[in-house]
Amino acid sequence: MPEIVPASGDRDSANIVCLLKSPALLKAFALSTLTAPPIGIAYLAGTLKNAGIAFQLVDAVGEAIDQIVPLDFCDGYAIGLTMDEIVARIDARADIIGLSCMFSSSWPYDWRLIEKIRARLPRAKIVVGGEHATACARYILESCPAVDVCVRGEGEETFLELVRALRSGGDLSKVPGLAFRQEGGAHLTEARKRIRNIDGIPLPAWDQIPIEKYMEKGLGHGSSTLRSMPLMATRGCPYQCTFCSSPQMWTTRWAARTPAMVVDEMQFYMERYGAQNFDLYDLTAIIKKDWILAFANEILRRGMKIEYQLPSGTRSEAIDEEVCEILYRSGCRQMNYAPETGSPATLARIKKRVKLPRLEQSLRGATRNGLKVMVNIILFPDDTGKDVWETFKFMLRCSWAGLHDITFVPYVPYPGAELYERLVKEGRLPGLGEAYFVSLLTHSDITSAKSHNPRFTPKQVQMLRLAFLALFYLSSYLFRPYRIFVNLRNVAFNTPTTRGERTLRLLIERVTRIVGRRITHAGGSAA
Repeated sequence: MPEIVPASGDRDSANIVCLLKSPALLKAFALSTLTAPPIGIAYLAGTLKNAGIAFQLVDAVGEAIDQIVPLDFCDGYAIGLTMDEIVARIDARADIIGLSCMFSSSWPYDWRLIEKIRARLPRAKIVVGGEHATACARYILESCPAVDVCVRGEGEETFLELVRALRSGGDLSKVPGLAFRQEGGAHLTEARKRIRNIDGIPLPAWDQIPIEKYMEKGLGHGSSTLRSMPLMATRGCPYQCTFCSSPQMWTTRWAARTPAMVVDEMQFYMERYGAQNFDLYDLTAIIKKDWILAFANEILRRGMKIEYQLPSGTRSEAIDEEVCEILYRSGCRQMNYAPETGSPATLARIKKRVKLPRLEQSLRGATRNGLKVMVNIILFPDDTGKDVWETFKFMLRCSWAGLHDITFVPYVPYPGAELYERLVKEGRLPGLGEAYFVSLLTHSDITSAKSHNPRFTPKQVQMLRLAFLALFYLSSYLFRPYRIFVNLRNVAFNTPTTRGERTLRLLIERVTRIVGRRITHAGGSAA
């Protein structure tokens, strides 16, 4: 049973809040690293702890990190506790249960989990938050009677105010950032303004998460297998890309913490947990050159011997030779660029403000200075053959410039994004429902694909993805033959230095466990 964090001055609280993070859902052959410490719910826990509110936290992944359970509603798998194990861990005193649902692909699982929780705890208030709840609040309330409230947007202040209102009998309509039932329908309160002083947000309560299990395996979103901790140095993104739901979840306000306070947090984790590597979960870490220089210089000033990664989509505008050099000296080893396409026409359609020549120049500076770099590419619904060809050429130029890894995925239409809303209006997407949510799981599956582009069938999209990856790595090995031996060695000995090596290693381990599980069950059935 997870530890109960008591209310301030009261070790026998009559009620507690239970925070839940459900398992990671994946297809067997997904190129994904979702088994990472849950920073969002850890921040909520830190907020409750700071406010003196008794709570428990159930991290279904961390508590059963080696367990793979087949899903009964699709051909995917859940990594973590079973539903029954999760429900059994909820303390009977829980009067408010908060579930984090960041990805719409998780909703079919979370809906079933919520129904089981409601059957066991009929009087508890069940609250859902995260990107899915922000985008689909009305749908959740209308289709899942077991859910009482949805938290929309940035969660710390809203959830804390909600807990106090529920327990005091306060008027929920006066709490910004909520959605709840009123007179038979969904009522949305006004949007909550973003937290202005992000330096004042309490640190994540990692002591309430089985963080050691993640650290032992070096699990995180980066490439390192060192003892890794998640970190958030900035919040939000100032851009308005049409395919991204961030503007609805976070608005377009980008805010950075004071560099010295971020480094203080890193030092605390080094001393408390023996952290050696840090994965920055920021939506867009590098916006201002002076901020990243101040951050890197602070690490150097303190003489810290660490590594850190920038595994999310990093902007290239502020990353010049000077920045690349100090990034590497201060411990940065891997980062992602997210141009999404090599086609100027597509960039204009998706409102991606990227200058490809500038990105290529930045990429060359990064690889010259020892950084491992990955580029994210998406096939969009309006891409033409010409757009795809221009992206292929861009990929080859990046390969020549020294790029280490690349992703190529079909567009994933997550609710809340401008492009999603447009496709729904045009009748190119089905309505919200289980079949639609389950289909989102295919986005990183290398054995299948779903197409939202009328010019390409799902089979053609799959062929494009495989061809794109094959041509990139073939060209990379042609330009730098030594890399194939380095990659194979690092995967074999589990010493990855790139995202591609790390992802391949995790894929092999996952498939091996799934195959072993099938053989064991087949043997048991035969017996």
